[in-house]
Amino acid sequence: MSWWKRLFRNRTAGMDEVDPYAAHESDKKPAAEFRTGTAEFELFIAQSELDGGENLAHGAEHLANLLKLDPAHAPWLALAQQYAARAGADPVGTLLPEAEERYASTEALRAWLLQHEGRLEEAVELIVAVMQAAPDAKYLDAWVLGWVEPEGALESISSTSQLRLAKALIEASSEARLASARRLQTMQRWSQVLGRLTPPEDMQAAWRMLHIGLLRRAGRFDEALQVAGPLADAPDWHVATAIGLVLRQQRRMSEAETAFRRAIAHAPDTLSTFLEAGDGWLENEDWQAALGWYEQVLAREAGHAWAQPSAWLCQWKLTQEQAWSDRLLDAAKAGNERARRLWVDAFAAVSEPEDASANVLRQVRDNLLSKPRPSVADPLEPQKPNRISMAVSSLEAPSNALAFALEFAAAGQPAELEMKFENIPRPDPREPVEPVAYPLWRYTGTDGRAALPAPAAHVQERIAQLARAPYRPTANWAAASHVALALGPASGEDRSLDVLACMVHPPALPSGTPALAWVPRVQLVAAQVLAQVDEGWKGSRRRELLLSVLFGPGDWATNAAIQALAWIGQDEPAHALDIHRCFERLETHRPDSGYCCWLATLYDSWRHLPVLFEPEREALAAKLAELSSDEAEG
Repeated sequence: MSWWKRLFRNRTAGMDEVDPYAAHESDKKPAAEFRTGTAEFELFIAQSELDGGENLAHGAEHLANLLKLDPAHAPWLALAQQYAARAGADPVGTLLPEAEERYASTEALRAWLLQHEGRLEEAVELIVAVMQAAPDAKYLDAWVLGWVEPEGALESISSTSQLRLAKALIEASSEARLASARRLQTMQRWSQVLGRLTPPEDMQAAWRMLHIGLLRRAGRFDEALQVAGPLADAPDWHVATAIGLVLRQQRRMSEAETAFRRAIAHAPDTLSTFLEAGDGWLENEDWQAALGWYEQVLAREAGHAWAQPSAWLCQWKLTQEQAWSDRLLDAAKAGNERARRLWVDAFAAVSEPEDASANVLRQVRDNLLSKPRPSVADPLEPQKPNRISMAVSSLEAPSNALAFALEFAAAGQPAELEMKFENIPRPDPREPVEPVAYPLWRYTGTDGRAALPAPAAHVQERIAQLARAPYRPTANWAAASHVALALGPASGEDRSLDVLACMVHPPALPSGTPALAWVPRVQLVAAQVLAQVDEGWKGSRRRELLLSVLFGPGDWATNAAIQALAWIGQDEPAHALDIHRCFERLETHRPDSGYCCWLATLYDSWRHLPVLFEPEREALAAKLAELSSDEAEG
């Protein structure tokens, strides 16, 4: 009997069970959807093999895949405990027999079992090796930190293993400004734990460098500089460069440049020092200073893959000549990853709406800007709002009216917009895809009004600060996580509903910013905050709030929910299948006529979920291309 047939023997009832979290009829699928690579698939097989007991080694392979998706998930760790108990006297040999090919997931489970047996150093060494093959895996934080944090545990392993662990941690972490709030807290725990190290004399220099790097990644910049000591005393390239890197993260670029120059005096042929200096000035948007450093690299190595596109960007910023940006784009298309990232940072932006009303507002704004701002009105005689009537062919997103109101308010001419629609698409965009906890909009006829009260002023200002920042997706997500921690349930005063309300009560327009850029930006950063107000998924506050936006009345805000959910699905693949199902349900609400403001975002974001098969990605790409073609023809 094949393992597949044996697996499903006597499990007919389980195949008919529905997802207990399903909130919609179309979501009431079998609790295990057999899509390979998903948490649901791996859990079903791992649990089935444990229940059957006939092939624990096969079940352990799927348990390993499951834990790779989320190694900190308590129920899955409990399942691992059950496997270890069932395996008897030799869990490692029984569950993971030696094989010619080894995989990161099964080797990580082997490490977990070794630690379970008290073989800590072997376990740590194996996880360090696993991280070389799977640098994005989360085993270090989820498992190893807990293993070595107790007093005496870290000290029980060799100094060589300790330093290898520190090096692996630095390689697996990002700079503090790009780390989420929770990740930064974890890095600070790591820096405390590894700060206990006292390696022997012959390893002191290596540990000093690693220690400075760990403190920098943990955002403990002043302590990192204390460990490094005065720049004047820096004995070699390593210490001088380490000081420069810390100062660069503190945005103290003049001092950082001095440190990099000292490092170059120690090692004049090491081009990475020149690049660090150039990148620091580029981050601070001092294009001339950055260009000078990149040109020094290019003088030594013509066409350098990092320095050349960086120099082109600086030239374009300094001259605004399109020839430079064209070179950058050509390099990106040719596969230069540095060029691609620079291009995205320079030109990417939140897409502006293309509704018929939005296109009218663009013209109205130009007209408003061409006229002098009216004098300040008498507070005892309130200014009467302008009444604007507009007829369009099909019902549009209610955020259009928000944008009109913001634009006229910024011009000192309050306005009320009356929209008349010739057609209501089916399904009706005014109706939610399914019942939600907190709809953003309520309708009287075709008039959409905010369904949530205005947020607290301090919450609105926190969202405004995020929205005013340059559009840098990774940095924006990290910044939003800090606001989420301050305003979410963990703060003791849950303000997540106020964050949600900012989507329909956006802050006032910053000077010079069009409402059509501001409203979607506010909605996106609000969604990024909501996506991080807590952890976990099923039953979480973040899922409830994001699905309220996703499944509520169709609006520009729907785009923000789609993008935030897609980010979660990629960063936390254990939740990707649920998000995929949510996107499936949303697509069933695609209107049969008129412009749909969220459809392109759905197809573009959906195709990046890790649970999709290649034909599904291709189908979504084709739908997106067809949509773009239809809009171009329209």
